[in-house]
Amino acid sequence: MVVAVSALLSAPAPALADPVPTAAFQAILDRYLEREDLAGGVLLVSSPQQRIVVASGVANRRTGAAVTPDSRFYAASVGKMSVATAALQLVEDGKLSLDASVASLAGGIPNIGKLANARAARVENLLNHSSGIPEYLTEDFLDFHHAKASTLTPAVAMPFAFDEPATGRVGKAYEYCNSNYVLLGEIIGTADGTSFEASLQRRVLDRAGMGDTTVGARNFTDARLAHGYADIEDSGKEQDVSRYVWSSPLGDGPLVTTAADLEKFLFALFRDGKLLKPATLARMTEASALEDGYGMGVQRDSDRWGPWFGHTGLEDGFEAEVRYYPESQTAFVFLTNGNSTSDTSILDKAAATLFQSRKSSR
Repeated sequence: MVVAVSALLSAPAPALADPVPTAAFQAILDRYLEREDLAGGVLLVSSPQQRIVVASGVANRRTGAAVTPDSRFYAASVGKMSVATAALQLVEDGKLSLDASVASLAGGIPNIGKLANARAARVENLLNHSSGIPEYLTEDFLDFHHAKASTLTPAVAMPFAFDEPATGRVGKAYEYCNSNYVLLGEIIGTADGTSFEASLQRRVLDRAGMGDTTVGARNFTDARLAHGYADIEDSGKEQDVSRYVWSSPLGDGPLVTTAADLEKFLFALFRDGKLLKPATLARMTEASALEDGYGMGVQRDSDRWGPWFGHTGLEDGFEAEVRYYPESQTAFVFLTNGNSTSDTSILDKAAATLFQSRKSSR
């Protein structure tokens, strides 16, 4: 994708067009949840012309509570965008260097030297997934965490990668890996002289006005929480798996949030300049040397409606996807408390519905 990022981020809002009926997006959501056999979900579309949030399905099968536009979902790897933002703010502040050694900054993880490539990898390699550091999400880790869901820390999670081989030489191959962002979470807290949660709260959530977002779920009885459902035992029966992710406030997927708060984040980062300086944002969204579709914590792509930045997220019981189209200053957010059965993106359909209507109204 070839795109002049600075020009796109400063592009004026397009001319007004006739709004798309809310019912059109409600139908898209309802059909998608039915086809993919998902418990529930929220779809948000926000442009200069209109803002629509629709919800459907059940948030808690035990109580029968319905999903609402204000339901709070685990956003999985969509949260990596916020972690990358916090790390790059620390770079702007001179508290962190992209060239700093991972092992030298992750001293809070005992025996970090046992982790393949930790001594050679740099912070930039973590951000763009070129570290070659192995994945901590192994079968042994899943067995351990599913046996008893307790609050995870990098010191607990990362040793599951210690005996795994490197996935490649540092800086020589792109390999998406959750370990990179668990390490970034540890590094952010250390560099900021506080905890990872406190740093993310101050640097990202507060600045973006994300008042309904937390790092992990602090109160499991919160009635607004959407419970996630998955068949993790391959028994043919889904179970409530929420506690596993609510207890994992690590850097690879830290956020429990709402569609509206993710909208605020997208606008704060890409449109309003509240989180990063323009030069830093341009570097964040620039394609890495090894993967055109990824920058620093941001997926990048384009379709017939223009270039977009965003991220997807997937964990047992939850999925999320966000996009921001800078040419039209339009944000799309999808959150669900289940796992889809296909690779179809609901945001492709939502974008086509919005932009085709806009085009036909001209």
